[in-house]
Amino acid sequence: MKGISEVSKLTGVSRRTLQYYDDEGLLLVERSLNNHRIFDQQDLVRIWEILVYKEIQFELKEIKNILHVSSDEQKVILLQRKEAIENKITKLKEQINLITWILDHGMPAPPTANSEKTYVESIIELRSLISNGKK
Repeated sequence: MKGISEVSKLTGVSRRTLQYYDDEGLLLVERSLNNHRIFDQQDLVRIWEILVYKEIQFELKEIKNILHVSSDEQKVILLQRKEAIENKITKLKEQINLITWILDHGMPAPPTANSEKTYVESIIELRSLISNGKK
């Protein structure tokens, strides 16, 4: 069993943050007879899990949910996060390609007034052509 100062030093998490995790139900820390928080090995594992989920950019309310569901449900949540990140990476790569194209070729001309495509449709087409290396 460890006190909050020792756990703070061991984990690199401030005392106040550890108290907050306990108050918010992310940790279920036992109390000594004089009402001091005492942490066991399971609490240290839980702090580790919280920090790993924070590194993946989960919010604390999401982490609280993840910690209270089955491992199968945790896997589903992680797979969903992975897919969302992959989609974001794809969008960012498309933006990089468009920026690179503009740097190399200048700002593309807007569609003509008699074009059957809207500006938004034209940008989608331009992005597709650039991504496929046709423009």
